[in-house]
Amino acid sequence: MKFDKLIRFAALVDENGMILEGGMREGVKPIEPLEKTPQLIAKLVSVQKAEDLAEFFDKPEYSILVHEEVVAIIFRLGRKLVLVTADRKFTLSKVTKLRELVK
Repeated sequence: MKFDKLIRFAALVDENGMILEGGMREGVKPIEPLEKTPQLIAKLVSVQKAEDLAEFFDKPEYSILVHEEVVAIIFRLGRKLVLVTADRKFTLSKVTKLRELVK
């Protein structure tokens, strides 16, 4: 969260999408209804799992999903994932810098 004020959510999640640490930035209103958050995280994790199957491209380091309102970034951290969502104004050039913090 300290990395950039545009980050809305940051969490360490297991391979099933369960939040182990982290959460929503204080004072930020979620875009999705709170009861849908676990399903949304599970879908984002499934995107990363699908990329794991892309054997010809070697092992994925991270995925970026760009939507109208938010950017979702999924970083690999061993068998766990770090999920970060940020305001759409979050520049893609910051992703590599953020990746260095996640390692």
